[in-house]
Amino acid sequence: MSVKCAECQCAPEECIEINNSQRCLNCTKETCCCITIHHNFTTAMNLSVMNDDCCSNGVCKNNNSNNPTAKLGTKSKGSIYEFFRHVKSLYAAALGIEILCISAAEIGENTGLYVLGFNHIGIPIAYAMGYLLATFTTFVTILGRYRYTSGDKIDSCCSVLEQDANKDFLSNVVTTFRNFGLGLRKLKELPKQPNLREILRTSLIILVTAETVCILTAETVDLIFYKHAIYLSIPLALLAGAFTVVAPEAYRKMKKGTKSK
Repeated sequence: MSVKCAECQCAPEECIEINNSQRCLNCTKETCCCITIHHNFTTAMNLSVMNDDCCSNGVCKNNNSNNPTAKLGTKSKGSIYEFFRHVKSLYAAALGIEILCISAAEIGENTGLYVLGFNHIGIPIAYAMGYLLATFTTFVTILGRYRYTSGDKIDSCCSVLEQDANKDFLSNVVTTFRNFGLGLRKLKELPKQPNLREILRTSLIILVTAETVCILTAETVDLIFYKHAIYLSIPLALLAGAFTVVAPEAYRKMKKGTKSK
């Protein structure tokens, strides 16, 4: 099937052999651009889809080497697709790991709002109550994952997410609550540990860097929908809080996959 340029109406197979000193008889443009375009036709030129005014400057805009914007757009779309593909694969695991932390934040915040009211005093105190309760449950869960005798490093939520991403939602929920129970039992042993300062310091770093955004995002979403539909605000807060944990890990995996290509 003959392919014609949408701008100059030339068929490349008819004038591909024209020399630079000649003009294509089929070209309808005042300045013939066929030499530049059709000599590149045999090297993967895509003439089946033409842009408007494709040959006006003597160079076809449909040539990908002359159209970096097209490359950038394709790369951007591919990156977004890869990002959300990783988000989808990690989301169930993240929700299972973070459900106790976010639930504690919701319980603390909603209790504060219920007791103190939805006002300029109740809202900040409710935020603090939710954050403190979520911080406590997260710290206890971290202790449950940590083995005093093995000398292992304390895992952050992101490292645990990477390890347990192949597990389903229910398995991660069970593991999280099991670690929480172990952590409660370990609290009484904590003051006896020779590396108590290191345990507290590392746990504090994890809480500030990895968990704070998750907790505050969940509390903010809950606050936005609190007066409209509390039964909707809690699930949305869970989903939003888990997303803040998944997003950095998904981005890291996306960048790693891009570099390996």
